[in-house]
Amino acid sequence: MSKRKMLAAEEDLANKVAEIADKRGLTVYQTVNDILEQALRAEEQGLNLKEIVSSRGDLEKARDMGLTFTVEHLYYQVVDEAYGKDKEKIKDLWRDMGFWYGKYFQNKGSEPEKNLTEALRFLTHGSQFTVEKGKNGGLNVNCINERYTHGYTEVFATFIEAAFQVLGYKTAENEASRGIIHIRLVKD
Repeated sequence: MSKRKMLAAEEDLANKVAEIADKRGLTVYQTVNDILEQALRAEEQGLNLKEIVSSRGDLEKARDMGLTFTVEHLYYQVVDEAYGKDKEKIKDLWRDMGFWYGKYFQNKGSEPEKNLTEALRFLTHGSQFTVEKGKNGGLNVNCINERYTHGYTEVFATFIEAAFQVLGYKTAENEASRGIIHIRLVKD
């Protein structure tokens, strides 16, 4: 027979646990033990629940944005190969997708620039990526990633430009060379 110990919790947290238990058809005791067991499992793996929940949120965000996971190096090489064979066609494809993403974020929430920037930061995970306010309401977009191929750098810069064009920006400057993107946008 196992012994029981009492644990203290803030009232609002205890009430939420009771709601979860009721929703699952379990006792509060069973629900608390399940939560503690999962937290301990995560800790044993060198993780914590906050990191796990955040990662799960990132995966859901990626799925909602229509993203899929692939081998990074292979992806860049395939894009580069296609770009080398038909630059204009590939740029048009990326421009169209940039417009689509711009429209998606234009209609999603009250801060489309902020939401698009957050999505781009997510898309460029592992890169040095910044979007900073410039003069007269403009934006400066910078992305550095030594793994980007020449073709990928070019088409990704096209994608970024198109997405922000939908939000009312036009390109004043676009410098894209292998692994380095600098775009200066001005309010249209």
